[in-house]
Parts: sequence; structure tokens; C-alpha cells
Amino acid sequence: MNGKLALSLLASTVLVASNVNATSAQEVVNVKKYSIDLNDDLRVKYDGENNELFGNGFKTGFGSAITFKGFNENNEPEFYALTDRGPNADSPNYKDGDDVYPSKFFPSASFTPSIGILTLKEDGAVIDSAIKIKDESGNTITGLPIEPGVMGSTGEVALDMNLNNLGYDNDGVDSEGISVDQDGNIWICDEYGPFLIKLNSEGKILEKYEPGNGLPEVLKYRIPNRGFEGLTITPSGKVLVAVQSVLDVEGETKSNALFTRIVEFDPETKESKMYAYPVNAEDYTSPQDCKIGDIYAVDDNTLLVIEQGKDQDKNMQNYIYKVDLSNATDITNVKYEGKELEYVEDASLIENVQFAEKELLVDLRAHGWTTEKAEGITMLSDKKTIAVINDNDFEIAINATDEDGNEVKITDYI
Repeated sequence: MNGKLALSLLASTVLVASNVNATSAQEVVNVKKYSIDLNDDLRVKYDGENNELFGNGFKTGFGSAITFKGFNENNEPEFYALTDRGPNADSPNYKDGDDVYPSKFFPSASFTPSIGILTLKEDGAVIDSAIKIKDESGNTITGLPIEPGVMGSTGEVALDMNLNNLGYDNDGVDSEGISVDQDGNIWICDEYGPFLIKLNSEGKILEKYEPGNGLPEVLKYRIPNRGFEGLTITPSGKVLVAVQSVLDVEGETKSNALFTRIVEFDPETKESKMYAYPVNAEDYTSPQDCKIGDIYAVDDNTLLVIEQGKDQDKNMQNYIYKVDLSNATDITNVKYEGKELEYVEDASLIENVQFAEKELLVDLRAHGWTTEKAEGITMLSDKKTIAVINDNDFEIAINATDEDGNEVKITDYI
């Protein structure tokens, strides 16, 4: 490819809305927007040569999830804020023999997904420390993709900035969703597997569940990089995780499925249930364009859910819905004519299945939200204040031009 690549900088912010009644839809009374700063030692260093290209590294994207931690000694609210797999961006497809694979640039392949401690101050938000995620042996993990044939593989190849293959990490995690249980353990979820992971307070993995091994096997049909996106823990201790988009069962359902799935996992019994979160197909070009950003449990049956995606006119939408699970059917073993319910294109054919009920609570864009990705939501202890955080993608976005200066899609190249 003859041309140029450039990186664009993206903002990282927290929006805090107070006086929200999560039990009935109403307008938000007060909204504040905070820019997030972090200590320089938390920035991600560039792994490659020519360090002058990225001399100060990348601003760590602690915006893939957020959960309320408590108030510090100064009565300032603190949160746990989670990164995803690390700095990455679209890159040319990768050819190996006769096979062609999607790929991603990983300019900092050694990056460890981490949990930042975010403090909300009068003049802004700051992250001054972080917990690195470690495997069962206490070794730090990476966010590199999982090799083909292993549960969680997306088929992607990781490349450095010189287009060299960086290999795989079968313990790699693309972390999303975070909450803390009553014992102080941290639970996160992941887009690769999808995986559900229990950590201790130091970030060491204690338990890890995957489709067919602790989680319903059907979840293996997540669209690549659209695994679990939101996680919350109910007051009774159940862990709820949401699949980002509709499942693509056998590669056949992503364009017609009527719902995505919310999984309820019981940490005590290790048993799970699944509920259908309805997708309003008319709001999107295709059902797969509807994406869950995060979820938060107000009580055992009521969730706040970030739903987002571009509408049929390509305008970005970012909504918070109030979702009621109290009458929702457990669809774990429910089929229609021997197939998964994602094959059903008319809800009247499955009248015995009750979807979760949802009601619009907040239109984020009507309250000053301007970024594309709202990826974390939590409530403070007053149960009236919502915090929403965006993913800044480590300040990375790819701009590619051909030799004539025309803008091109880098994924059109090999």
C-alpha cells in the first residue's frame, strides 16, 4: 500500500447525572461532564522502534466499564474504571499462505488490561493508580488475541507497526464490564470468549468461565469482538452479564435476530439463566447494529442498560433504558422448531416467551453526550446519581490515504 497512516486523538470523559429516578422514566435534572486526567506513569509506552513517533506513549483508556467504589476521606466519590485489551487499531488484512485473516495493529503488545482508581473532584476526574490483571499464577496477562481453534478466538492477527505478526496469547482478555461482590472480589467480563472472570482485590484471576465450561454453550456464537460488554451484580449476589449484540448462530442470525442475551450467573451454585433483551430493529439498519454498552442492577429485577448504535440515517444514538426482568422468560433451554430463538423473525411465533421489558430513561445525546462510545454505567450510593464513562480507545484512530492523498479504508488492503 502506497500512502500514509495517521493517529487521531479522542477525548476521555465522565458524565454524571443527578436526581435520576431509576424506577420511573423522567428528565435528568442536573448533568455535569468531567474530563479525565491520569498520572504520566499510567500512560502506555510504545513497544516498537522509532520512539519519537509516540514519545509520551498513549493515554490509557480507562473507559470500558465503571463501578462505584465509595467515598474517600475527602468525601470524594471514587470508582473502579476498567481498560479493554489495550492500544489497537484497524490494519490491513493478513495473508498467510492461501488464507487471509483480519488484523489489528497492537503498538503496545505487552500492555496489561488494568483497573484504574478514578476520583471525582470539583474541577475534574483523575486516575492516579491502577490494578493490573493477573492470571491464576500471579503473572500479568495481555490483551492479544486468542489463536484460531481455541474458545474465544476472533480470527484476528495482531501486528506491530511494521506489519510483523506478534503471535497470540491464549490467556488474552478483552476486558469489559466490572462490579464488586460483597466479599470484595472484582468481577469482569470479556469480549473475546465471551469470558466471565472473578478476580481478587489485587487483580488475580480466581475463576474464569466460558461457553460450554460454566456458561451456556450457545454464547460461543457471539459476533467476533461482540462478546460480553456489560456486567453488574444484583443486591442478592447474582452476576448479570450482557452480550453486546445479537448472536450469529451458525453464521445465520445476525441480520434478523430479535434480541440479544442477558445471562444471570449464580456464583454459589454455578448455575445460569438467560433472558432476551429486545432489539428494536426499526431503529437500526440491521439488528446487529444495536450494541449494549453496559448494565447496572438497581435491584434484583431492574437494570439500567446503555443501548447505542447508528440509526438508519447513520446518526449515532446513545440511550439509557430502564429494563424490567421480573416477567422475562428463562430461555436457556427454549428452542423454536429445534433451533435457537435467534432464528425467529416474528415474535408472535413464540408467544410463550416473554422478553425483558424496556423503557427509555435518558437520551444521553440530549444531555451533552458527544462521543461515540458510552461503555460504562454505575450509580452512586444515593441511588439518584448515574455516572457514565466513554471509551477513548487509548487516543488511537486510524486515518489512511492512498498515494494520491485520497482517504481509503485500511481494511481493503492486504
